[in-house]
Amino acid sequence: MQWAAFAALSSVAIGLATTIGTTVAIGLLVAIAVALIAALRPASILAILSISIFLELVSLGGVSISRLLAPLALLIVLVELIRGEASLRWSAPLAWVLGYSIWALASGLWTVSVAGTTFLLSSLAIALVYMFAFATLLNSRRELERILYIFAFAALFVGGMTFLAFFGQLRLSGSELQGGRSQGGTGDPSFFAAYQLVALPLVLTLAAHARKRWLQIGLYCALLAIIGSMLTSLSRGGFIALAVMIPLILALPAGAFFTSRRQKRFLLLLVVVAGAAVVIQAPTQVITRVDSIFASQGSGTAQGSGRVNLWRVAKDTIREHPYRGIGYGGFRHVSNDLLLGTPGVNLEHYTLRPDGAEAHNLYLGTAAELGYPGLLLYLGIMGSTALSLRRTAKRAFEAGEQFVARVANALILSLIGWAIASIFISTDTTRAFWIVVGLALALPKLVPQEAPASASYRSRPPYLRPDFASSNAPRSGLPRRTRPA
Repeated sequence: MQWAAFAALSSVAIGLATTIGTTVAIGLLVAIAVALIAALRPASILAILSISIFLELVSLGGVSISRLLAPLALLIVLVELIRGEASLRWSAPLAWVLGYSIWALASGLWTVSVAGTTFLLSSLAIALVYMFAFATLLNSRRELERILYIFAFAALFVGGMTFLAFFGQLRLSGSELQGGRSQGGTGDPSFFAAYQLVALPLVLTLAAHARKRWLQIGLYCALLAIIGSMLTSLSRGGFIALAVMIPLILALPAGAFFTSRRQKRFLLLLVVVAGAAVVIQAPTQVITRVDSIFASQGSGTAQGSGRVNLWRVAKDTIREHPYRGIGYGGFRHVSNDLLLGTPGVNLEHYTLRPDGAEAHNLYLGTAAELGYPGLLLYLGIMGSTALSLRRTAKRAFEAGEQFVARVANALILSLIGWAIASIFISTDTTRAFWIVVGLALALPKLVPQEAPASASYRSRPPYLRPDFASSNAPRSGLPRRTRPA
């Protein structure tokens, strides 16, 4: 009877929404479906949040999907905390996040743009909801696997579509490409490349642990789509990050990510195949983008679409406001005035944007808006997250939780790739980074506090086992030491 009443009320609500508009009715239908799924399995909201980062172009009434999902996710987190089904452990990353949030909020007292600060604070609030959702609702290894598989499917689906669109084999809405560059559903090729950088190590870990052949094939196809779409995004930051991440994966011990050395060689083969396909299809575009990374002089295009001008302005702003900055979210709203008034800025090949432009560099932009204290706090979040993941990986290996340990290592690599890509884009409130922080807060809950005796025993070398001496001692009338349980 309860389900019948729910269905009847939903039908009435959707019918009334249809009289207002089709978009409103579709939005209400999606909201009801998401709420129903979350009510039956609250942790399923994490999978929905994972998919949403690839679909920022999707909006209802001009409101992006992440801003629609955030209130529902927050409600679920609060309900689960009250019920005692969710938990959050205090740790160093959480302390740095708290300090950064307070400093960003305080910058509203001296900001040059109240509207800019208000908007970016709301964006930060949504990012924090994403973080807390993953940190509190993720409580089991099975749920972790389910989320990562859905995340891999989203990366495969979006990456595969944009990869095929780049080669002219697929035409859907026409929004898969931006100026001939893959952008997925994010609306920006550089952000799309950064998202795929986060997905790459995680999908690699899933592929290493998959036992069924069809699942392995699907995950390797996902890896090919991720690498290919990242290259077709023609993102400078993506090129540099990929050039750093692949050698790191190959140089680190195989056990950190793989279950065999053969998987290492197969990853290298995928990179070569995807890279060769992109270079053959668009050699001029690839060479031009790679050459622009190393260009010291040239047009605005060769120097990164005006990024050099924005970086010069950001540096000048930091010199003038080193301790407090100009306010969170204020740079975009005064960037045009700063470009016109900063000595040495060349606007010959750069067109001023009507709404201004971001600094296109996470570190310079943060320092310009929040001063050196704000930059230190943000770097503290990144550094403490990486250290937390490293400690979790070590504990998980000792406890015999190989999958959790490799996921933690993969997240460290995702964080490195994200940090490199952020040299070319402003990613302070981008959801993917805060999901990584949330996972770093949640993973310690999946590792037993004390390692099982059998796992601890098997993980030790033979010469460190308690019964090694007795098992190799000469036989005598003395009683042998018993093997530990």
